[in-house]
Amino acid sequence: MPVRKKSKEKEITALKNAFEFFSETTLRLENAYKLLEERVKELNIELEKKNRELSENLKEMDSIKNHLRNILESVKMGIVVINLKGKITVFNNAAQEVTGLKSSDVIGKYYKNIYGNLIDKSLSLLSTLKDGKEYENEEREIITTNGSTVPIEYSTSLVKNEHGEILGAVEIFSDMTEIKMLEEEVQHAKTLAALGEMAANVAHEIRNPLGGIGGFAALLERDLDIDDPRRNLVKKIIEGVSGLNRIAANLLFYTRPIKPELQKQDIIKTIDEVLCLMEVELEQDGKEIEIIRDFPSDCKEIRYDPEFFQQVLLNILKNASESIENEGRLRVGVRMENNGKNMVISIEDNGKGMSESVQKKLFNPFFTTKPNGAGLGLAIVKKIIDVHKGVIFVKSEEGKGAIFEINLPI
Repeated sequence: MPVRKKSKEKEITALKNAFEFFSETTLRLENAYKLLEERVKELNIELEKKNRELSENLKEMDSIKNHLRNILESVKMGIVVINLKGKITVFNNAAQEVTGLKSSDVIGKYYKNIYGNLIDKSLSLLSTLKDGKEYENEEREIITTNGSTVPIEYSTSLVKNEHGEILGAVEIFSDMTEIKMLEEEVQHAKTLAALGEMAANVAHEIRNPLGGIGGFAALLERDLDIDDPRRNLVKKIIEGVSGLNRIAANLLFYTRPIKPELQKQDIIKTIDEVLCLMEVELEQDGKEIEIIRDFPSDCKEIRYDPEFFQQVLLNILKNASESIENEGRLRVGVRMENNGKNMVISIEDNGKGMSESVQKKLFNPFFTTKPNGAGLGLAIVKKIIDVHKGVIFVKSEEGKGAIFEINLPI
C-alpha cells in the first residue's frame, strides 16, 4: 500500500475519533446543561418559596410591630424607653399627655437633655440604666411644659434581649392627680364629719342655756316700761338669742340625717311661690332687682320635698340678691336635659361674682364671706340636693355675676 494512502487512512481515523470524542463531549455537555437547567429551575422554585416566606415573615413582623405599637399607644400609662446611649426610643401617647411633650420632638434625643431640663430633676431612668437600680411603685412630681406640677407613680426596669444582654431601660408612670384629689376629698369629708359631730354636740349643749337666757330676757322686757331706754337693750339680747338659736338649729339640721317627704308635683309652682316672697322682701329692703322667670310651657312633675326646696331656693336667692348692690336682675329658669330624664333649675344674678377659690369652698360648712355669716346656708342647700339624688354647682367670675344650677333626676 502506498505511503500516501496509509497517511490518509490515519487522518480519516483520527478525524473520526475526534468527531466521536466531540459528539460524546457535546452529549455530555448537553446532559450537564439539562441537569444544570433543571437545578436552576429547582433553585428558582426554592428561591421563590424563600422569597414568599421572607415576605410573609416581614409582613408578620410588621403586623406584630404595628400591634405592639398600637398597644403602647393605647396603654393609659406613660411609657418611656431609652437605649444604651441614653436616647429616647419610645414615647407613647400617655407620656405625651402627661408631660406635654410631643413624641416627634423627643424620639432620638438624649433623655437627660429633655427630662433633666424640664420634666424630672431626679433622672431615675438614667439611674436604672447606669447602676441597674430598679424602682417600683415610687412617687414623685414632674413639671409639665405648661409649668404645672403633676404627681406621678412610676416604676423602672432594664430592657434585656433573650440572651440577657442589656438593651436599655424603660419607665412606666401614671398620673396620680385624680387619686390625690380623691384622697384629699376623703380626708376633707372625714374632717367635716368630725367637725359636724363636734358642732352638733356644741349646738345641743348651748340650746338649753339659750332658752333660759331668752326666757329671762322676755320677762325682763315685760317688766320694763315701754318708754324705758333699757327696753331696746333687752330687745337686742332677745334678737341675739334668736340668732344663736337659729344657728344651733341649722347645725343640728346639717349634722343629723334628714328624710325628705317626697311628693310628685309641679316644682314650678313651688319656685313661683318663693319668687313672690322674694319680690316682697326686695321691695321692703328698697332694692330694685328685677326677677325674670324663664319657665317652659310644659314641665314634667318630679318627686321632691316642697318644704326643703323652698329652703334651698330662698337661701340661694338671698345670697344672689345680697351680691347685687342696689339694682340688678335675678333670672330663674327651668329646662329639661338628657332626653327629659333630668330637670335643671338655674338661678343667675348679675352681682359681684366670686373667685375660683371661693367657689371651691362655697358648699363647705362654716365657710362664709359675710361678716356675720355662719357659713351653713349653702352647706344645708347641698345636703338637701344630695338627699334628692341631685347635684348643684356654681359658675362665676369676679365682677360678672354667678349662676347656680341644680340638676335633679325626673
